[in-house]
Amino acid sequence: MKPQHQIVLSLGTNQGNRLENIKHCLQLIHQEIGTVIKVSRLYETPSWGFDSDAFYNCALVLHTFDSAHKILTTILKIERQLGRVRGDTLGYQSRIIDIDLITFDSAIVDSEELQIPHPLMQNRKFVLLPMLDLNLDWKHPVFQKNISELLEISPDQSVCKVVQDLESPV
Repeated sequence: MKPQHQIVLSLGTNQGNRLENIKHCLQLIHQEIGTVIKVSRLYETPSWGFDSDAFYNCALVLHTFDSAHKILTTILKIERQLGRVRGDTLGYQSRIIDIDLITFDSAIVDSEELQIPHPLMQNRKFVLLPMLDLNLDWKHPVFQKNISELLEISPDQSVCKVVQDLESPV
């Protein structure tokens, strides 16, 4: 039997009932993609790259047999199911849910539709702080740095505050 992949996803929302959006998204990920092993604390973070209401962000680690591209397809389906509408507008915008595939084992994927590790993760405290909560033994395969080291060199000066602990759907 082949081993399962270890995946890190980052979730964000700044529209509607942000806490319920995150909780519902966690349930759907657990049902549709794989076993959610651990969930970070929930953070409130300022918008990044545009002006809008604050986001709720968290990260999770899950185990699955699915390929990275299949996970991406399922993530996009879950976002649509939760009400995300991707407009033709270029740049960042408010959203009911955003799910980013951050890591896939220690793999490097660089295709037109998918880049892993997420190419901007090292610049975003709203990704790095929740990932730190997951206590992963993971090193960025390009930069050869762990999450703590990436946080130390991140240019992001945003103030991200913990809102509450989240329960894993397991």
